[in-house]
Amino acid sequence: MNFDNDLVVGKLRRWEKFLAAYRLPEWDAIPDFGLYMEQVVTFLSDSLSFVPVPEEPKDRLITAAAINNYVRLKLMPAPVKKRYYRIHIAYLIMIFTLKQSLSIQDVQRAVPMNMSEDEMRAFYQYYVDMFHSVALVFVDQAREATRSV
Repeated sequence: MNFDNDLVVGKLRRWEKFLAAYRLPEWDAIPDFGLYMEQVVTFLSDSLSFVPVPEEPKDRLITAAAINNYVRLKLMPAPVKKRYYRIHIAYLIMIFTLKQSLSIQDVQRAVPMNMSEDEMRAFYQYYVDMFHSVALVFVDQAREATRSV
């Protein structure tokens, strides 16, 4: 199989730099003043920039319909008077990132419901730290892959 070594190495190095610098939003960086659905979709799309965005809007991962389904399936608490607060958005960040590799049933098992805000803050911080640790493993793998090329 023919491929351009320089092109592959360049892409791996860009991916390595992106992953090394990328962090999920910290708890205090998540808005807590009550966002409406479209604002939530925009915030999540910006915060989860590593998720590939398909050309077709109907194929996008982060949509109002998906969020409504997660509420209906009780993966997260319902919004308060159509507004989403920090705790809702933290649930959504975890759901959307886990959904990249797990089934919805596995996500339900991985993310506990009915936590107090303090419990959710601690759980979310643990999740952010673990997510970053996994990203660093991929950074090491990208570095190793570029050494041999």
